[in-house]
Amino acid sequence: MAFAARIATACGRQLARGWKFWLRAGQTLALSGLVLFGGTVAAAESLPLPDNPLEGRLLFESRGCDGCHGLTGDKLGIGPSLGEQHFSGTFLDLGAALWNHVPGMSVTFEVTGLAWPQLTKEEAMDLIAFLYFIDYLGRPGVAADGETVFVSQGCSSCHSIGGGEANVGPDLAELRNFASPLFIAQQIWNHGPSMLEGMRRMGIAPPSFAEGDLADLSAFVRQQAGPGPRERTLLAPGNPNLGGELFVSKGCSRCHGTDGHGGSGGPDLRLPNLQKPAEAIASTMWNHALGMRSTMQEKGIGWPEFRESELADLVAFLYFLPFEDPVGDPQQGASVFRDRSCDHCHRADLPTQDGAGSAGPELSGTAATASESSMVAAMWNHAPIMKKAILGEGRPWPELTGQNLRDLRAFLSSQSGR
Repeated sequence: MAFAARIATACGRQLARGWKFWLRAGQTLALSGLVLFGGTVAAAESLPLPDNPLEGRLLFESRGCDGCHGLTGDKLGIGPSLGEQHFSGTFLDLGAALWNHVPGMSVTFEVTGLAWPQLTKEEAMDLIAFLYFIDYLGRPGVAADGETVFVSQGCSSCHSIGGGEANVGPDLAELRNFASPLFIAQQIWNHGPSMLEGMRRMGIAPPSFAEGDLADLSAFVRQQAGPGPRERTLLAPGNPNLGGELFVSKGCSRCHGTDGHGGSGGPDLRLPNLQKPAEAIASTMWNHALGMRSTMQEKGIGWPEFRESELADLVAFLYFLPFEDPVGDPQQGASVFRDRSCDHCHRADLPTQDGAGSAGPELSGTAATASESSMVAAMWNHAPIMKKAILGEGRPWPELTGQNLRDLRAFLSSQSGR
């Protein structure tokens, strides 16, 4: 599927008009500084998610990633097409995947003569968040499949499209200029109480949507509605930071906790694995609407309504819940530090193997461990130097998991000030 089509499905009016311009502008971005392994001791910090995760594509192109990796599935390159990959896991899980591919990628850079790209901690967050965000965009809908959804889910009992006998509900042709499945989802959600009551009176079961249904239904509505405004109205792709605020203001946190990790009567929203296309997350919300409505009524919470891009923001927040890294284990981190031979070059207040530990700077308590993103950026920026030192001595490249990085960071942070 074309990546541009996925963007057109999910992005807002401004992005749909100008994303190519902004991507070209990304080619002129200059480095704003390097995150080094060494440096002064820095307090632990939490870097917020980017307001627009799609901005990471600027870095994807300006750092030359697109020279080897396509995003559309039809661009041939040395590396695999990332648009067809599924990037699951936490930030450090993806950071570990980058680290493990350093030997192979560095060979390509050496052969082509390209300079190893450098990243700041903010850029590391933006780039990895963008790769993680690709699945959120979903796929374009199929109108023929949308017709099946329209009939099988009972929509045709109340709604017509462009004229017809069903007139209990409004003519859905009014939605012809809204190209995003999330807008369809938002309209369904906002009319939820009246729809559920009307279907109850008519003896019709409430609709239950599978992944892809809302994208297909949106495509069918646009096809059947016929020509409309020349310019489509699109929703923004979603701001996960604003979504976190909406999660509280709309009352979701009353049951699911402020951070979505579970609360009074509501499950931990990280557990259902909501890393799926935006319309599928919206479908999951709707499928639980009956149960949620009953609970909200018991707690005196009004049915939340969404305006403009609010549903997209909330869905983006839910999508990024599994992206957060839990705290690592310092003791396990100490073992990783030894087992992966980090102590061969770096000191961290541990006895070193074979009396080594002087080739690289001390790591404990430095800026490199202040946040997950600073750690990934520091490792990435120094990867060519470390590759030369490690492989030059005949030692194997130390592959790492996301859990290894979490534990390493916890261990190195615990050594601060000792």
